[in-house]
Amino acid sequence: MRAARLFAIAVFAIGALAACTPRAPNVAAGNVFPGGVPVTEEHTLAPSDEIEVRFPFYADLNDRVVVGPDGRLSLQLINSVAVGGLTVSETTKLLNERYATVVKSPQLTVTVRTYAPQTIFVDGWVNNPGVVRSDVPLTASRALAQAGGAKSGAQTDHVLLLRRSADGKIYYYQVTLGNYAGAGESTQDPLLKSYDVVYVPQTLFASASDFLANYIRNIPFYFNYTIQ
Repeated sequence: MRAARLFAIAVFAIGALAACTPRAPNVAAGNVFPGGVPVTEEHTLAPSDEIEVRFPFYADLNDRVVVGPDGRLSLQLINSVAVGGLTVSETTKLLNERYATVVKSPQLTVTVRTYAPQTIFVDGWVNNPGVVRSDVPLTASRALAQAGGAKSGAQTDHVLLLRRSADGKIYYYQVTLGNYAGAGESTQDPLLKSYDVVYVPQTLFASASDFLANYIRNIPFYFNYTIQ
C-alpha cells in the first residue's frame, strides 16, 4: 500500500453536530494500519446511542436511555448528564460520581445496547455524493458503494479520508481502494467513524493541502479553520 500522507488542519469552531463527534485516532501513538491509515478507537457515545444503566443494589434505578441530540442523558435522581464524546468507561466513571452524591456506593455499569446509525459524507467523483447513513459499521469502500460507487475514471488509489480528532484538528489520509470499491485489502479499506468524510478525486491533486484549503469550507461537519 502506498504511504499515506498526514497533515493537520486546525479547527477553531465546530458546529453543534460535530461537537458530539466521536474521537479520531491518536496517530502519533501508532494506532494505524501499515502506511498510516487510521484504525478506529474505542466507541464514544453519540446522539441516538441507547445505553443501559444497571445498579447491583438499586434495581429501581436501572434504566435504558437514549443519548439526546445535545449529547446528554436524562436519568433518575441526577437529571441531565453530558456524555457525548465519552467512552463507555468514562461515562461509567462520571455516572458513578454523580450518583455517589445521592446514593451510597452506586457501583453502576453502563452498556451500549443500540448504536446510532453512522453518518458519513461521501463526495467527489461518485454517482450519488452526499450524506450516507448506516446501521452497521462502514469501511471506505462500503461507504463508496452506498453512494452509488465511483464514476468512470475516478482516482480510487488516491481517496482522501478526513477525520476530526479530539484535539480539535482535522487529519486526512490517503486510502488505496484499487480500481473498484472493495478491491483493496483490509489494510487499504479502513473502518470509518461517524462524521468522517470520504472524498474520491476525479484527477490527481497537485497539492492535497491546497485543495482542502478551499474544499473544507463546504464540508457539513466542519467550518472556520486554518491550515498549520
